[in-house]
Amino acid sequence: MRFGNLLKKELRELITPQALVSMGAMLLLFIFLGQMLGDFTDSMEDISSATICVQDKTAFVDDILASLKEENIEVNQVELTSEDYAAELDRLELDNLVIIPAGFTDSVLVNKEPASLKIVSKVAGGGMISTAQTMSATEVIDAIEKAAEDSILLESYGITPEEIERIKAPVNTTEISVLNGKSAEVATEELSAVLMMQSMVVPIALFFMVMMASQMIMTAISTEKIDKTLETLLSTPVSRLSILGAKMLAAVISALLNAVVMMIGMVFYVGGMLGSAGEEMMNMAVAGQEVSASADGVMSAMEAMGELGMSISVGSYVLFGIQIFISVMIALAISLLLGAMATDIKSVQTLTMPIMLVTMIPFFVTMFADLNTMSTVPKLIMYAIPFTHAYTAMNNLVFGHTALFWGGLVYQLVFFAVCMFLAVRLFTTDKIFTMSYQTGAGKGKKGLIKQ
Repeated sequence: MRFGNLLKKELRELITPQALVSMGAMLLLFIFLGQMLGDFTDSMEDISSATICVQDKTAFVDDILASLKEENIEVNQVELTSEDYAAELDRLELDNLVIIPAGFTDSVLVNKEPASLKIVSKVAGGGMISTAQTMSATEVIDAIEKAAEDSILLESYGITPEEIERIKAPVNTTEISVLNGKSAEVATEELSAVLMMQSMVVPIALFFMVMMASQMIMTAISTEKIDKTLETLLSTPVSRLSILGAKMLAAVISALLNAVVMMIGMVFYVGGMLGSAGEEMMNMAVAGQEVSASADGVMSAMEAMGELGMSISVGSYVLFGIQIFISVMIALAISLLLGAMATDIKSVQTLTMPIMLVTMIPFFVTMFADLNTMSTVPKLIMYAIPFTHAYTAMNNLVFGHTALFWGGLVYQLVFFAVCMFLAVRLFTTDKIFTMSYQTGAGKGKKGLIKQ
C-alpha cells in the first residue's frame, strides 16, 4: 500500500458526501443570514425618501422641505383624513409617517420655543427589520431638525449659509499618524480599520482549521482503535511514518476545505450584514481604492500604509503562510498524542478541550489587547502558547517587529519537532494500542462489568 493509496483512504473517510452536504448547508446559511441582516441594515440607514404629512402650510415649512430635497431625500406628501392613525396607515399603505402639525412655524419663529413633530410607525413584530422602520423615520426627523435649525439661523438672525457652515464647523482638524520614524496625514482610526479587516479573517480561519483538523484526526484514530482496524493498518508492509503522514495530510486538506468554505461564508455574511456599505467597501478593497472618504489633499488609508512602510510584500505573505501551516501541524501532532488515548466519541470530545482552550485564549486576547503592552508574566504565558505567534504574525510583519516574528517561528518549529518526535515514538511502539482515556461514565460501566 503506497502513500498515495493511504492518503486516498484517509480522504475518503474524512471528506464524505455527508461532510460536503454539511459544508454546503453552512455556506448557504451564512449567505442567508448575511442577506437578511443586510436588508435590516439598509432599511435602518435608508432615508432616501420620507413620507410627510404637512399640516402647517407656511413658507418656513416649505423651506425645510426644500432643504430635504437638496439633501437628496425624496419627500412624499400625504393628507390625513382623521386622527385614527392605524386606519390612516392602512389606507395609505405606509409603515411609518412623519407629521408636521399645525402651529409648527409659530412655535419656532414667534413663540421661540421647541416645536412638536410626530412619528407614526406601525409595529409589525419584535424583529430587527420591523424596528428599522421606526429608526429610519427617526433619521428623517433628525434631517428635519437640521433643516429647521438652518432656516432659523437664516431667517431670524440673517446669517448666510456660508456663515452657518462656519459656525457649525469652526475648526478643521488634520490628523497625522506616526510609525517607525515616518508620518502621514491620515487618521489613526482609518489605519486601524484597514489593519483589522486584513488581520481578522486569517485568525478566524486558523481557529476553525485547528479545531476541525484536531477533531478529525482524533476521531479517525479513536474510531480505528474501536473498530480494531488500527492493528491491521499498522501491520501492513508500510512504514508507520507513512501512515502517520497520510493521516496528518488528509486532516490538513479536509480542514483547509472546511476553512475555505467557512471563510467564503463569513465574507458573504459580513458583506451582507453591512448592506450596501459592505458591498462598497469590498469593491474598494478589491480595486485598491480608498477605504473611507477623506478630504481633498489627504491621502487614503491604503496610500498612508505605503508611506508608513506598513504594506506587506509577497515574501511576508509567504512567511505568514508558513507560520499558519506550522500552527496547524502543531495542532495535529498534539491531536495524535491525545487521540491515541481516546476510546470512544465522548473521550474524543473531552480530549479536544485542551486544544480548544490553548487556541481560544490567544485568539480572544490578541483580538482585544496588544501583547507588547502586557506585563512580563502574562506576556510570557501568552508567548508560551505556540498558537499565539500565528495570531500576532501579521501585526509583527506590518509593524516591523521582525525579532518577534522570527523568534515565534523558531519556537513553533522546536515545539512541532518535539510533538512530532513524541507522536512518531508512540506510533512506532505498541503503546498506541494500550494507551486509553475513559470518561467517568465509561469508568463506571467498566466497574459494573467487573462486578
